[in-house]
Amino acid sequence: MNYDEIDVNNVVNEVSTAVAQGNYRKATKKESMEVRLAALALLVKNMQDEMYNIVQNERELVHA
Repeated sequence: MNYDEIDVNNVVNEVSTAVAQGNYRKATKKESMEVRLAALALLVKNMQDEMYNIVQNERELVHA
């Protein structure tokens, strides 16, 4: 699944409308875990990117 292709605003609006109309259900354990793992994966990726940038900056300082 390519998360960049998801129209987040549209999804949020659909969910908000469904909740306002009482037209929803609780997430299953599997669905809940999928959301948590996706969030965790994004956090880890962001941390890796940040660490990469720190290492690159340190290398530049060492070789300056």
